[in-house]
Amino acid sequence: METEVLIIGGGPAGLTAAFEMASRGLEVTIIDESFSLGGQLCQQTQLIRALPSAYQPMAGFKLANKLTEQLKDFSVRYLLGHRVIGLYADGSIGVTDEKDVFPVKAKKILVATGAAENAISFPKWTLPGVITIGAAQTLVNRDFVMPGKEALIVGSSDFALDVAYQLMEVGVNIKGIIEKSAVVNARDKEKVNQVEKKGIPFYFNSYVKEAKGNGEVEAIDIQLQNGILTETVDLVCIDGSRSPILDSFYQLGCSFGYQEVLGGWIPQYNKHFQTDQKNVFLAGNAAGISNHAALLLTGMISGISICEELKVLNRDAFKELTLSYWRELENLENKDAWQARIRHIEKFSAPLLKDQFIS
Repeated sequence: METEVLIIGGGPAGLTAAFEMASRGLEVTIIDESFSLGGQLCQQTQLIRALPSAYQPMAGFKLANKLTEQLKDFSVRYLLGHRVIGLYADGSIGVTDEKDVFPVKAKKILVATGAAENAISFPKWTLPGVITIGAAQTLVNRDFVMPGKEALIVGSSDFALDVAYQLMEVGVNIKGIIEKSAVVNARDKEKVNQVEKKGIPFYFNSYVKEAKGNGEVEAIDIQLQNGILTETVDLVCIDGSRSPILDSFYQLGCSFGYQEVLGGWIPQYNKHFQTDQKNVFLAGNAAGISNHAALLLTGMISGISICEELKVLNRDAFKELTLSYWRELENLENKDAWQARIRHIEKFSAPLLKDQFIS
């Protein structure tokens, strides 16, 4: 099989990149292990406010539908239920549907494989009933399963608070939010206010000392500053943050650098989201953990960068669009992530000056 552009990952970043390219006439193929498009957006019912100007605030699953629908009229091939397993000697990508293996030859490859949740370990953390916040969200919003009745949340990121609120909406009693630092990690103060109005206590400077239970979690010992609090629960949702999924980059021979704020090890890339392998680009959480706006905008920037390289977008239009998208990214990405991203780019390519992202 041959295609002009192969996108590995059919989540928000991959879909926005596909739109930039397919709408300008490029033949695009999207491969994803899932049998549906949209990635984690599909089970996100919370309102997403911080989005690029081309999109209105909307719930995550509605955004997934919009990103998918806007591709309907363009030349996009979908290989759903497929995954990348390696690289052939001629540069083709090895793809499997778990039955057959076949090569896909592409002029350009865009990796938008997203991120994976990290676990938080503590004694007996493997007891049934201890799950990640992402798993809890999937159970509630996709599988329509109530994962428990009495719950604790470990971690206080924006995502953790979103899931806490979604659990409350289906009748789960949230007995507390455990946070190892002295303050809430969530940046959206409205989310914090929503949770506080529900009377959910925050346990700061605290951590899970031990889970208890016979065959499943039944209680949690919380180490507080002034002692131990034991809460009876049947559900513990842990927020260990996320790390970029890097398997495809290793297979493609990309180099890496470390940026803790962006999730740890991430591929080296320049201001066009091009890796040190000149035909390999990246977007989304694969380029560093960030918010929804950044997922879409990195996809948009990498998409038009490929368009310019394949000569379907002239240089002047490319410059104008790139500058516009970078300005939006600066405005919508949180300050720490933005600064870490710029440091990462400058470390592995030419230093950036303000408004000079496209020189």
